[in-house]
Amino acid sequence: MVRIKNRYLLLNILYPDSNTTSKAEPPATLSFQAPTPDYVDAGRFLAHLRAHISLLFGDFGLGVSLSSLKVVYFSTATSTAIIRVPRNHHRLVWAALSHITELPGPRKGGGGAKCVVRVVRVSGTIRKAEEELLRRAKRDVVRAKLAQDGKQLPWVTGVADRSAKGKAREDPNVSMQSIEDLSGEEEEESD
Repeated sequence: MVRIKNRYLLLNILYPDSNTTSKAEPPATLSFQAPTPDYVDAGRFLAHLRAHISLLFGDFGLGVSLSSLKVVYFSTATSTAIIRVPRNHHRLVWAALSHITELPGPRKGGGGAKCVVRVVRVSGTIRKAEEELLRRAKRDVVRAKLAQDGKQLPWVTGVADRSAKGKAREDPNVSMQSIEDLSGEEEEESD
């Protein structure tokens, strides 16, 4: 018997136009991350995805979407999902996810919330997809706490430290003007 190999797509649903109802401004790290409306569940999201696959890829896409496409995990609180896709067709499903611009509405035919679906990771096993989901959730909690305390985020300072170390190793007296002069001389020599 032949084993069907799958890929697991970990995705985030982002809301660029989300309006906050609270008076307190959310941290910048959480500006696009909002909870998914309660009327959207795994079944409705899967039906919406299948409709997009069918719209974009016709009968071939409809055959792929009916084969073994399944939502393994769907969280409305964190707006994340894990979708199981046949290995040969994961790029097709990824393309359809990229074209989703709004969620299904509360009523049939009604428009839902505007969104952007971002595929975060493609994995061969569900275990690795779940580990990545947990790692990202922990990172987001730490970033939100640091932003709430008014401290600089660790990934920003890490980039600044690395770039400062790299410049210090090259030449501590290098200025932007000298870099522009060097790039102009290289362009003249190549002509």
